[in-house]
Amino acid sequence: MTPVELRQNLSANIKMYRKKLSLTQEKLAEKSELSSQTINDIEGCRTWVSDKSLVKISEVLCTTPSALLLSKDFSETTASSLAESNLYRLKSQIDSVFDEWLAKQQEASPALH
Repeated sequence: MTPVELRQNLSANIKMYRKKLSLTQEKLAEKSELSSQTINDIEGCRTWVSDKSLVKISEVLCTTPSALLLSKDFSETTASSLAESNLYRLKSQIDSVFDEWLAKQQEASPALH
């Protein structure tokens, strides 16, 4: 992957995630503690981003720095897989808590079985 492709991926992904969260460039800049001009230059492929700024931007956009650098197709697939794995993990936690609660209820009221 060339440096130009990395900049293009970064630009497209920041725009995509920003729009999904209904953020303007100005709001993203404010939340990430960067200037509006910096966000505009990054999205316009006119400047590169420091590692610290990349982390700040990714945190505001609820993603990872690596997801912002990947191609759009790969990034969307990764985001989808991540969402599915998070939902699965949440379901497992809910099931576990419910099973514990049910066991306590059965211990407290053995005549109900």
